[in-house]
Amino acid sequence: MSEILILARVRINELDLPVVTDYYFDVKEKLAGVPGCYGLSVWRDEVDAEAFLVIYEYADLDAAERGLVALTEIRVLAETQAADFRPADVQRIRVGDFGGYRMSEVSPRADLSVSHRVADPGYGPELLAETEQIMTELALMPGYLGSVYGINDALEEEVLGLVAWSSREAFVASLPPHATMRTITVYSRFY
Repeated sequence: MSEILILARVRINELDLPVVTDYYFDVKEKLAGVPGCYGLSVWRDEVDAEAFLVIYEYADLDAAERGLVALTEIRVLAETQAADFRPADVQRIRVGDFGGYRMSEVSPRADLSVSHRVADPGYGPELLAETEQIMTELALMPGYLGSVYGINDALEEEVLGLVAWSSREAFVASLPPHATMRTITVYSRFY
């Protein structure tokens, strides 16, 4: 059984940032007792300051389900937000492979590039193989800290790749000439 990532994209108003801190430490403490939970990290979109990505890392689907049960014992973030609540966009990713540090282990000063690509129907395996090749090449770049990629559990043709970088400059240097940012979102480590 493959590792599982749970990606939760949430919007947090500036007024509610102290709530994120409390929530992060409550969740971290609760998940520390869950067998198979590798950790969690919180990232802030560098373009949209109210957009956050929370990454939960698990050994397998059973561990992810145990993590979800554990999280039900904590007040959900939405219940504590004072301003502009919107539900989280949550995806479960079956990990194809990872290298270097886990996202929860990288430096608090790290940047994260997230690629989101969707293949034509039936071509998910080819896109996954292409993503694997790209990740292998990125691991050789200066400033690379770690990466993970996989398939959205709900849509076989949707492949996500996450790469942690030591700095924004390292990420920019990894881009091929004339690259566009249409499929990549960049985050900075928040927690």
